[in-house]
Amino acid sequence: MSGKSRGPHGVVRSVRRFFWLPRGTPRHPSPVVPTLRISVFCLATGALATWAGWDEGPIVMTLATVWSMLDDVIDGVRHRWPAFAAGLAVAWGVNRLAHASLHAPDASWGEYSVYASTTLAAPATFVAVTRLPCRGR
Repeated sequence: MSGKSRGPHGVVRSVRRFFWLPRGTPRHPSPVVPTLRISVFCLATGALATWAGWDEGPIVMTLATVWSMLDDVIDGVRHRWPAFAAGLAVAWGVNRLAHASLHAPDASWGEYSVYASTTLAAPATFVAVTRLPCRGR
């Protein structure tokens, strides 16, 4: 158990910090290179799962990128909740558009292409929103 969560109000402090960072906490943009590495790893894992015939592989690939964005939210990046919401909205929009235009002869590779585009679009949007300048106080 960490020193921050000890005591009778430790859980309450942890939950508050998840939603509201304390004043004066430095907020940096989301790092590009680790986010890109996670996206490429998820694409490779999804391709391997699709090749092996696992139907849920592409969905897990997208969920891993959402988990990566949530990890950055927990770390306290700049504009964390608007960036997370924008990333999810773009992921949903790209997924709907890709499903509407899907004409693949092999259904499993078609699903992979849909979720691959979602896997690339969501973190790119998340990182872009975290790079927006902060408003002056």
